Amino acid sequence: MKKILLLIPFFLLFSCADLQKLEKEFQQLIHKPVEGPQASEEFVQGSEDIPLLVGMEKIFDGALGFDSASGSIITSSYSTNLEQKQIKIFYLKTLPEMGWNIAQNAENSIKFKREKEDLEIEFAEEEKVQVVRFFISSLTQ
Repeated sequence: MKKILLLIPFFLLFSCADLQKLEKEFQQLIHKPVEGPQASEEFVQGSEDIPLLVGMEKIFDGALGFDSASGSIITSSYSTNLEQKQIKIFYLKTLPEMGWNIAQNAENSIKFKREKEDLEIEFAEEEKVQVVRFFISSLTQ
């Protein structure tokens, strides 16, 4: 019986050490930097909630905006050194959290719908740079 009583403090000491180790590992996990592309503080031109990724540069001759009584169309293009796969994964994860429903996921494009809005994101490689084109259309009726 005395042996068991002497072992209890050692058992408690080792249990606490394990808990401290687990807590330290947990803290490292939650403070670990997120890998992959990061959202910038900027949004796709003409939108208020479609985030751009860090490293996406506006292509100025690739923009168009049109408003009418029945709706609007906005297109804008961006270049980046990010891989198409990284960009697609980002938007497939992020946009549904903002109310966009995935309508189609093709090899070089993704289509989303939200209420009376449509969004298509196209991907093309031009001169070893990834070009991302956003097409946003909305109906007011």
